[in-house]
Order: sequence, then C-alpha cells, then structure tokens
Amino acid sequence: MKIYQVEVLEREEIKCVGFSIVESLNNVVGSKIGGKLREQLENRKSEVANRVGSGMYLIQLYPQDGHWTPDVPFQHVFAYEVKSLEKVPEDMVTYTLPAGRYIKIVHQGAESQIGDTYEYINNTYGGRPIDIEYWNDIHSLENEDNQIDIYIPSEAK
Repeated sequence: MKIYQVEVLEREEIKCVGFSIVESLNNVVGSKIGGKLREQLENRKSEVANRVGSGMYLIQLYPQDGHWTPDVPFQHVFAYEVKSLEKVPEDMVTYTLPAGRYIKIVHQGAESQIGDTYEYINNTYGGRPIDIEYWNDIHSLENEDNQIDIYIPSEAK
C-alpha cells in the first residue's frame, strides 16, 4: 500500500488566469485536450500579466448535484496564478480559488499514474465540489520524481 503525504493547511485566495473547458474526464483523456490546453497556456505565458511563479493549476469543478462519473461533463480550468486580474487576454478566463482550509495530498510519480492517488482521495475523503492540482513543471509530469500537489476543501469527509 502506498503512503501519501497529507497536510491540512489554510490557503489565501488565489487569483488565476487561463483556459477553461466543460467536458467529461473520459473525453478529456481520450482527446488529449487537457495536454493541448496545458501546452497552449505554457506557450502563451508571457501574455499572462502579473503571473506568480512558473507552476500551473488544474482546477476541476464538479457538478453541483454531486453526481459525477467519468462520463459526466464538468469544468476544467488550466491556469496560472496572478497577483491581480488586470490585463487578461480576451480568449482567457479568470477564476478565483477561495481562501480557506484545504487538505493537501502529494502525488509522487508520473501524472499518468495519478488515478491511484485519486482513488485514495475518493476512498478517504469521499465526494467533493472541487479538486485543485498544482504542477510545478509541466515538462516533467511523466518523470518518476514528479510531484503534483492536490488540494481539496477540508470539509470533504
């Protein structure tokens, strides 16, 4: 059994700028649209004013009725953190992650193996309205020493 690094912490509000799609997980994986949007955002990072750091967020907002399967469409936001929401490129969206208490679970290893970590999260904390992934370096996502920080609201039990 894999041991996960888990931490509860208070996070400040985080303003984000990037791209958003509404699609099912199966369609995102099958079409590879997530990787394409991630690369497109990386290629246009110089257009994102007031960017903080070089890491990128994936924010996954699930249906409010709580009914989710890999075939149910939900919102995916690929974004950079910014200091302010000024000068946003016209074809990009903004999203603000609310301040609050979050549980941070660290996924170690290739992104393609992240399903095991989500299985642990689902079995331990159950359903939740949002998952937040933070990728330090999108070019090393498939490396064995890759680390993805996953944040979920601490209300998730």
